[in-house]
Amino acid sequence: MIGQPKLSKEQARSFLINYHNLNWAEDFSGTDGVMKCFDRLNSIQFDPLDVVSRNAELVLQARIRDYRQEFLYDLLYKQHVLYDGVDKEMCIYRSSEFPYFQRVRMAVRQSVMRTLSYRGQTDVLDILDEVRAFIRENGATGSKDLSIGESRESRWGHKKLSSAALDYLYNIGELSLRYKKNVNKFYDFTENILPAELLARKDDRSQDEYIDWYVKRRIRSIGLLWSKRGGGWQGQFLSDRETREASLKRLEETGEIIRTEIEGIKEPFFMAAEDQRFLAEKKAEKRACFLAPLDNLLWDREMVSRVFDFDYRWEVYTPVVKRKYGYYVLPVLYGNQLVARFEPEIYRKGDTFTIKSWWWEDGIDKTKDMEEKVEAAKLQFGDYLAKSEQAGI
Repeated sequence: MIGQPKLSKEQARSFLINYHNLNWAEDFSGTDGVMKCFDRLNSIQFDPLDVVSRNAELVLQARIRDYRQEFLYDLLYKQHVLYDGVDKEMCIYRSSEFPYFQRVRMAVRQSVMRTLSYRGQTDVLDILDEVRAFIRENGATGSKDLSIGESRESRWGHKKLSSAALDYLYNIGELSLRYKKNVNKFYDFTENILPAELLARKDDRSQDEYIDWYVKRRIRSIGLLWSKRGGGWQGQFLSDRETREASLKRLEETGEIIRTEIEGIKEPFFMAAEDQRFLAEKKAEKRACFLAPLDNLLWDREMVSRVFDFDYRWEVYTPVVKRKYGYYVLPVLYGNQLVARFEPEIYRKGDTFTIKSWWWEDGIDKTKDMEEKVEAAKLQFGDYLAKSEQAGI
């Protein structure tokens, strides 16, 4: 199959901005806008750190004009049409995909068992029936509601066996999150949360068919992804080079994905065939916006460096003395360029959005329009923070 002609970096960047609706060319608004984002990106990474909202919130506010935190909370924990589960890492995806992630959950189960063995916590398996009985009797249960078995003191992992048991049953899909209160999780049986007809759905695909679905799905989570190993392919199955490359070949031969090249980069890139439409220019005014540290666009940091000429590392877990920028730094997009980054002060309800430090990228030619759009982005972001309810996802 003949792929697309070679793209310039400018064309590749514009494609990605169109694809992610970071130019607001499409009218994504309200909870319908959130679902449109998930229909396109499939998964958004969840991280519990809340400096100026959590990662998933920041991803959505960049793409949806009127985004408020209650939108995501409503879809996750009231309507339950979105689901917290493992994909790349801990992610949020459509609940309709729950049956298709059974193979991922089984792979995660093996990983969890190895972790429990390493930590000397395999006694967790002996108390599962007791935990199940407690939830049947009491309903949605948080780790503070249940105290069975003390585990050894450790810097990592749960201090109570019952908490590890809840986590285990969640990882295998027997339990799901009924709701969250800030970072506290409240579990219930999945059968009490998701529709019976959905849970009865079987995935009869062969392993190759499943991997092909998962590889294409991951490409669409970013929009344009190279074949090289990196953050874009993180997670179960996809990080294995042989498995991944065999799938890319099959998908290309069947026309499900399109191979293309970007000038100056030797590795091939892939996009879903149906997403070629985003190569066309969109009638949208240049805008500036702030990206999440774990935004889908940034999942593969090396790819971002090559395509956007923007080197970015999330320094949350970097010792202070080794940080180049700051604790929680957000990239700044203008048009199809990443032009700056900033560290915000921690924001809590009622605060004023405050920027602690700001760094323009070297070589950026600051224009009047760029500076005006960046100032507008600051106001828009402050408005988002002020109007959002702290739903606590």
